[in-house]
Amino acid sequence: MQQSFIVLGNGLTDLYEFQALIDYNHERIAKLVFFHTPKSKQQRSSVAIIMQPTPNRKFQAIYIMLDAMNYPYPDGNKKYTMIQSFATPYDIEMVGIDVHAPNDYPELDLYFNYLKSVLRLQRWIPPLE
Repeated sequence: MQQSFIVLGNGLTDLYEFQALIDYNHERIAKLVFFHTPKSKQQRSSVAIIMQPTPNRKFQAIYIMLDAMNYPYPDGNKKYTMIQSFATPYDIEMVGIDVHAPNDYPELDLYFNYLKSVLRLQRWIPPLE
């Protein structure tokens, strides 16, 4: 099964696209994941929607907003709260994990491979077949 990241921007308009993805696809969403980078200089967080695999198990989409918000702990922030409010009405499971920052990797594809391995280790996406 191919598991691919689909990158959205990190601006306000992209946040509303993220909301639309949740509103129109909530039945297909497996999990919402916050990737936090508290040890990086910028202390940013990314957020991803992990979709259920397609019925034939050939593809699984992961929509992600890279460095979409400031690290939300301990004070929280508006974007973090908004994203949580998008998922809560649909009882979508939300989890968070501390990871390396995207700029720690020379290429975005390498970073996405790293994130996929983190997701597999947590059993939040299926293993390679």
